[in-house]
Amino acid sequence: MLEEYITEEEQQEYLAYKSADDFFENLEQGIQALDSFDFREYEGKSILICGGMVAFDKGLTAFMNRWYRKQDNLFFLSEVTAQYRRYTEERTALPHICTPHLLAKEMVLYGMDIPVDAGMQEIYGRKRYVREAVCNLEARYPSLGRGYAVAWSYYAYVYLLRLLKYLRPIQVVMWNEFYAFHHILQGICKENKISELYMEFGCLPGTISIEPNGQQGESLPARKYRAFRRQEVSRRQIENATQILAYLKRSGLNRNIQPLNAVADTQLSYYRAGRKTVLYMGQNDFESGICPYTRKARRYHSPIFRTTLEALEFLSVLAVKDNWNLIFKPHPIMASLGHDCKEKQDRIDIVSDVNVNRLIDRVDLVATILSQSAYIALIREKPVLMLGYTQLRGKRCTYEAFAKGHISSKILTALEKGYTEKQKTQFIRHVAQLLNYYLYDDGVEREIRFGRELVPD
Repeated sequence: MLEEYITEEEQQEYLAYKSADDFFENLEQGIQALDSFDFREYEGKSILICGGMVAFDKGLTAFMNRWYRKQDNLFFLSEVTAQYRRYTEERTALPHICTPHLLAKEMVLYGMDIPVDAGMQEIYGRKRYVREAVCNLEARYPSLGRGYAVAWSYYAYVYLLRLLKYLRPIQVVMWNEFYAFHHILQGICKENKISELYMEFGCLPGTISIEPNGQQGESLPARKYRAFRRQEVSRRQIENATQILAYLKRSGLNRNIQPLNAVADTQLSYYRAGRKTVLYMGQNDFESGICPYTRKARRYHSPIFRTTLEALEFLSVLAVKDNWNLIFKPHPIMASLGHDCKEKQDRIDIVSDVNVNRLIDRVDLVATILSQSAYIALIREKPVLMLGYTQLRGKRCTYEAFAKGHISSKILTALEKGYTEKQKTQFIRHVAQLLNYYLYDDGVEREIRFGRELVPD
């Protein structure tokens, strides 16, 4: 692993904002940097890749470098701060620019009021996707000052519009379509009829997805689930998928390094021996397509619940009524933002910083709206109840409850029947289809290779 460090000058950049004037100065300078950059070499022929991948690398810069060696018309907008801009320069081969500091992912100023002028208000009123980005930002960071989200979204809109005007890309690739900055970018692309692709860690560890329709419930396997389920796979591909699943279970491979510690019974206040146990896995609401909770969010992502915590409250009532244990593991980003509800709920054991594989192994059922940990549960041969739409939709390897009235009976059925042989057979087939038609090998060193080759050496 490359050693990371931050210089004193870079550290000072995080501390440079004492007033609204500093906020405006940073963003205006970012726009001026676009004006002074010479885009002529890349104009009208580039694929623009956008994301903060350098800050959470996990092999992604190497993947992009291999892609660039194969297809040299890539251009990278690196959405990172301070030292990560230096890492972008040092570690990526792609021609690139970096966003201004305050448009970088996860970089916000808490509690600072920002004046909103008529121009900002006009864009906010006229562009629905800007209003939705404001909603996402304010829900994610409830301690933002007055006007901050509106002003930030206005500058994000101006910056991205200016970038697309200069670069005139033939296609835009976004790492995660759902957070505020990319919500605005997606809106601008659609208005200007610019082709979009969406990039993310794949639903199987060790893979990456790059797709045209959207992510999670907007993806091809979810939207066209019957057609995807009928995709042809050979007996050899089925056998290969079986071997890969055995490897994934044995190795415990996960997109995040897992701590060693398991959950002890003494850590569980409400756990009662003799009862079945349901593990509810939360997702990052702000990057899963459900914030804001629009008609599109309900249609393609979560047909019942607006948030992780809304579903948790519903499940906690069922746990008492139907006499099963409920353990909740919030998404680590939600927990870090203070959305883990430790002081808001009773009757629920909430766990964090534990080995997900070992946690899944000790329960009887895993339930989730949108978490890709559903795939980890199936890899570990545990039954899964889906409350929302992901690539697992309609694949006959999970239990599904897409109306409140169905949840209780589906949980009881799943606790009684467990992970059936039919579900296991269907999951193996689904994995074979994913690896043959949908997911790309991330290229990270591991014991066996699987997934499609986007950028063969």
